[in-house]
Amino acid sequence: MDAAAIELALHRLGARFAYPIDVELLLVGGAAGMLSGVLPRSRTTIDCDVMLASPDEALGPIEDAARAMASELGLPSSWLNSDVQLRRDALPRDWRSRRVWVGMWGRLRVFSIGRSDLVAMKVLAGRPQDVEDLRALRLTGDDVDFVRRYLGTLATGATHDDEIREASALLAILEEECRGG
Repeated sequence: MDAAAIELALHRLGARFAYPIDVELLLVGGAAGMLSGVLPRSRTTIDCDVMLASPDEALGPIEDAARAMASELGLPSSWLNSDVQLRRDALPRDWRSRRVWVGMWGRLRVFSIGRSDLVAMKVLAGRPQDVEDLRALRLTGDDVDFVRRYLGTLATGATHDDEIREASALLAILEEECRGG
């Protein structure tokens, strides 16, 4: 899915999803980057990662509605999923002040994490697609400083020391690249 396909899916989901109040979703990952304009809209992803829903109890009905309409658009049944919530501990502090408004579809108010938070979480994940995205983002010294501080905060949480070491090593490589080395 590129950004246009994601927006169409969210539009259809918003039309189908019936809930008595507005529900906020926080997207992370590639979809968040594309919808917020941080990553190219032409980039593709297989899913939309929902880190948070407010109210929490609306998430199940949202995912049910997303599964029900997936085949209409030729999408996998898990095109909208909250599997990433297992890593809520990895959401950078003060993310709310940096979140980016994406749009409103029916009762769904959709936000993405901000650039700094996306960079930090992609460094931590460190998968090949994340590294490709990080290189496309052309990190700045401010990005590197933010991620360094972020990784320091993870030591007191649920993130394993090995993950932090691997992310720090990746950050060092990216820092060297952004300095032109």
